[in-house]
Amino acid sequence: MVKGHAIHSSLQPASNNSKNLIVHFITLLSCIVILSLQLTVTNLLLTNLTLSAPQFLNVLCGSLLAYALSSVTLHNLGRFPGNRPLAYLLPVVGISMIILVTVITFARLEYSRTLLLSAVISIPVIAYAELRLRQRYQKGRYAVIPFGFYKPLVELNPSKFFVLNNPSREADDIIGLIVDSNEQLSPEWQQFIAAELSKDTAVIDTVTAYESITGKSPLDHYGELATHELAPSRTYLKMKRLLESLLILTSTPVTLPIVLVIALAVKLESPGPAFFVQRRVGKGGREFKMYKIRSMHLNSVECTASATTEENDPRITRVGRLIRKSRIDEIPQFINVLKGDMALIGPRAEAVSSAAELQRAIPLFHYRHIVRPGITGWAQVTQGYAAGVEDSREKLAHDFYYVKNISAWLDLDIIFKTIRTMLTGFGAR
Repeated sequence: MVKGHAIHSSLQPASNNSKNLIVHFITLLSCIVILSLQLTVTNLLLTNLTLSAPQFLNVLCGSLLAYALSSVTLHNLGRFPGNRPLAYLLPVVGISMIILVTVITFARLEYSRTLLLSAVISIPVIAYAELRLRQRYQKGRYAVIPFGFYKPLVELNPSKFFVLNNPSREADDIIGLIVDSNEQLSPEWQQFIAAELSKDTAVIDTVTAYESITGKSPLDHYGELATHELAPSRTYLKMKRLLESLLILTSTPVTLPIVLVIALAVKLESPGPAFFVQRRVGKGGREFKMYKIRSMHLNSVECTASATTEENDPRITRVGRLIRKSRIDEIPQFINVLKGDMALIGPRAEAVSSAAELQRAIPLFHYRHIVRPGITGWAQVTQGYAAGVEDSREKLAHDFYYVKNISAWLDLDIIFKTIRTMLTGFGAR
């Protein structure tokens, strides 16, 4: 069962409720004031600096900006399905503080070590208090209008979603209505919804609510597929491609030696080439050659390249098992990203034979080709490895969610989850 706090956080963007933004703004402003007072008191008690000293002002302004960045990032990452903002607290605050120290160092700004240490200790504590404070305001239930697609949503958490039997407010703790917008409702229900809208009650589509909470789209409810909903922003896709290319180029001094060492290890362990090339299906159904470090014995790769990989697959070499778990075998795909065949983040690129089979079994499978396939992606980090048609259908449901909700914040969330995956080996075979 999905927890209540996760439901409230996930449904905030879909509800377009200004109250949520007001609560976040007030809590953020309050915590900034508290941090300012804490640093000021620390300065007066532990240093001999005046309040106009650059050492104090530089740390104060930098700390406030770092805190604001952390708060906004935690707020946006926390709204994605299955996320707990507290789980991101230390990584996000840590990165913000690293940025602060880097700016101070390279800009050669004057600063107080005592104040900076105080900020490093205080910011995560205050950020934790802010998250807990916001959770206290996440109360109430969502009333579900019982027509069309609604039962799977109620089953996620019956204590947070309850079915309205009549077009009237049956409880005082209703904070939102959930309705299938594709259903033709009776005049009584339409009047009830209009009355609730006039009271600023959030009205959310059932499919949108289900996607926001589960991170996947209900494929069986896409008979009336609206293709414009699956068309990501071209501007963002262009910026994404540019940033990914720059990231790959700047990281080459680090990734290239890793690839060369692993390639040498592969050659020493088993005969054959160090790299493996396979035809995959990309954007628009176009085929391309995808590059990987070989992780299987040569004969296995040549004969069963499209076969499903099993747990403890004997075809995988010892080096291969290590690099597959850490995803190091994917690094050569950086070349595919630079060529425009792939992206760093996107749906998994399927082998040509597998894609043809899945296309016949799953009618909506081709919609995942609206965007470039990725080295990592939403489905990979949330579902893991897919074996068989049913697993692929489940993965497609996650791909739909990504394509419909692609954004910088979602990509950042996938990056964090990818790092976790590399450290834990989640979904690797």
